[in-house]
Amino acid sequence: MEEMEEVWRKLKLNDEEDCLIEVEKGVRGSMDLKGRRSLVRKIISERRIGRKIARSMMEKVWKVGKPLEFQEIGGNYFVITFVNRSDKMKVLDGCPWLFDSYLFVLLHFDGEMQPSLFDFDHAYMWVQMLNLPLSYMNKQMGELIESSIGKVMEVDVQEDGSAWGRCLRVKVECDLRRPVA
Repeated sequence: MEEMEEVWRKLKLNDEEDCLIEVEKGVRGSMDLKGRRSLVRKIISERRIGRKIARSMMEKVWKVGKPLEFQEIGGNYFVITFVNRSDKMKVLDGCPWLFDSYLFVLLHFDGEMQPSLFDFDHAYMWVQMLNLPLSYMNKQMGELIESSIGKVMEVDVQEDGSAWGRCLRVKVECDLRRPVA
């Protein structure tokens, strides 16, 4: 296998093959509209999960009204297209999702990016802070504590900034390569 990788590394385009191709704006056509209704997903697992199995399971979990379109673009990488944008946003807002105990990372569709460059090393997680004194259950404390885990995206508080209840919830962008201490 290492020999094959070395051969691939040595391959180069000749001058005739190494030319620029100019793409006009209209070439993408209706892909922009379809892209606005789509997400890119990866199941973080060594085990390969089939397209049909993932689709049927997630349609039940997400409770979307219409069937989803799952297109495989690589091992455990898929583009999911929803019938409407509101279903897409409902699913995205509900992150994180698990599939058979594996993290199901979802990204906004970016039609300009090559699939090999998608960043699945970050995911949004809702973190619950339990047993805080009531006076510390507020937006400022959520931002302060959770910034140690990752970038704070949202603190679930009332209009006045308080979050009195069972826990203080904070949505954080986590780096999946780092263990949470």
